Amino acid sequence: TVFIMKKTLLLLVCLTTALSICYAQSFQKMLQTQMIMAEEGDTIHLEAGTHSISQTLSMDEKKSVVLKGAGEGKTILTFKKQEAGAEGIRITNSEHITMMDMTIQDAKGDCIKAMDVDGFVCKNVAVEWTGKPNKKNGAYGFYPVSCNNVLIDKCTAIGASDAGIYVGQSHNIIVRNSVAYHNVAGIEIENSTMADVHDCHAYENTGGILVFDLPDLPKKQ
Repeated sequence: TVFIMKKTLLLLVCLTTALSICYAQSFQKMLQTQMIMAEEGDTIHLEAGTHSISQTLSMDEKKSVVLKGAGEGKTILTFKKQEAGAEGIRITNSEHITMMDMTIQDAKGDCIKAMDVDGFVCKNVAVEWTGKPNKKNGAYGFYPVSCNNVLIDKCTAIGASDAGIYVGQSHNIIVRNSVAYHNVAGIEIENSTMADVHDCHAYENTGGILVFDLPDLPKKQ
């Protein structure tokens, strides 16, 4: 009887694991497909729960698209088992993209990277590397670069091995009501114009708020 119970328990564990893997693959495929197929004005809804993602989720050449979760800490995309790609979420060559109400964890590289986006908004979004601060964590939490009209509002960045909230070579930037801790740099603005950082809390970082104007870097005007 004990042998049968152990065997039954083992089968249940194996079945549960298999179902979990299938669900994760299904969610990832569905979300990436929605990001590829999104049309102007679409809102992509991410349901509550912790969703394991194994490769970079990307969006390119989109206009007026919203990625909306069920809430910070309620919709969690974990990249802890990421096998491919340098970022968690990568958005390029787009206009008016909004990410809101979600948490991104443990990306292999940067958690959220936006490049050449005009109108990039992150609101009520947390990015973090779980566990103790580690030099092997990804470099940047929020990483808009070569963008125009950036808004980071009510966001949280934890554990980046470089900067928690970074905006570089960009124009017309607002970072407000946000928190950054356990990063090397909490909030960093680099080679950018018209940047307004206010009502933020940066603590337990190596450096809290940094502003750089470095030579030999492209500067978005």
